[in-house]
Amino acid sequence: MGVLIAFALLVILIYKKVPIIVAAPLSAAVMALLSGLPVMETLTGGYMDAMVAFIKSYFILFLVCAVFGRIMDVSGAAYSIGKWLGLRLGAKYAIWGVSIAAFVLTYGGVSCFVLVFAIYPIALVLFKEANLSRKLIPGAIAAGAFTAPNILWGSPGLCNVIPTTYLGTTVKAAPLVSVICSIFFYLVSNFYLIYESKKMAKHGEGFVPTEKITRLLKECAEKEAINPLVAIIPIAVIIVTLNGFNLDVNLAMLCGVLTGYLLFWKNITDKMDTLIVGSQNAISSIMNTSTAVGIGGVAKITSTFTYLVNWVSNFSGSPMISWAVAVTVISGACGSGSGGVALACSTLADKYLAMGVNPEILHRIASCACIVLDSLPWNGVMITTMQACDLTHKEAYKHLFMITVVLAFVNLCLCVGLGLIMY
Repeated sequence: MGVLIAFALLVILIYKKVPIIVAAPLSAAVMALLSGLPVMETLTGGYMDAMVAFIKSYFILFLVCAVFGRIMDVSGAAYSIGKWLGLRLGAKYAIWGVSIAAFVLTYGGVSCFVLVFAIYPIALVLFKEANLSRKLIPGAIAAGAFTAPNILWGSPGLCNVIPTTYLGTTVKAAPLVSVICSIFFYLVSNFYLIYESKKMAKHGEGFVPTEKITRLLKECAEKEAINPLVAIIPIAVIIVTLNGFNLDVNLAMLCGVLTGYLLFWKNITDKMDTLIVGSQNAISSIMNTSTAVGIGGVAKITSTFTYLVNWVSNFSGSPMISWAVAVTVISGACGSGSGGVALACSTLADKYLAMGVNPEILHRIASCACIVLDSLPWNGVMITTMQACDLTHKEAYKHLFMITVVLAFVNLCLCVGLGLIMY
């Protein structure tokens, strides 16, 4: 019971907006206490061992990703790509324009925390011209950024990279399943938003600007943009070096960083500040994720967890189903897709590999499952997205929930179904 109570406490603390960097070790301490383990020895031993191991494996990736995102942001490159894509599609296809721009930036390695601020101004322009409700903007961003890029073949996203460490796979794992699920997830999310927009239009609900939005639109109109064909080059470099030359993901991202600096040198006013802020963002992100992973280090040494692992892995039916359930639940408890998939893989991967399950489908199911319950109301990315769009949970979370929880679950079922047929 100690393990379950500790995870329940983690959920409650995160819901109460306690930072995960505090909530995770506190929950780990409760887990150790209720499991009859020495609290301080467990925190400095099992907890820190797991936490440090994660940082050791992924700090460089977090660092280069954060710096890359910062370069694309401050240089105006991300904004230019989004604006070009959005305006080419026009107001008639405003939702598609926003989601495609978000997809391109995310698949190219730009952090969700960065692209929201880059895409939002473009979304305002398109939604104003199309007279669509601003309540749909977070959903349109989510449809592009939080769907296909997480599970698509060759993506440098953490949810696609982390399983490779524990399963011995690559970011190209289960390619056909990946492509089918990505296309389905992306399309169904956009169709949902189009349906909602038509329903809102029938009720006379359209674009309602605020004084703040009017000022922002004016500032954006005066902003000097980078040529979009030049702006997209660093993203293309990452994708080509990662998937074409099979370069290590850290080196591929570094190539993107160097290319960005070379191309946008004149557009980056403060070069050193870009490095400093990017590094700070990396430290914040990896600490939040690794603290959640540390709980797995404690869980692994409890007798209760051993029982739970056996129960989950012996779940009736295919082990693919129990694997999907386990990753989904753990990611939901952590409130983080990357943290949840790392925790699930570090504690359960060996068990499933020993059962003879193909590691490629385990990888693909994990990348789909970890994004089902990680986006509950207290999730940091959800909160940032709504705040950046100047909307409340009441106004916008319904659409985020439908896409990142309900449709994500449907997509997970599709992934498992394909796995059962093909593997």
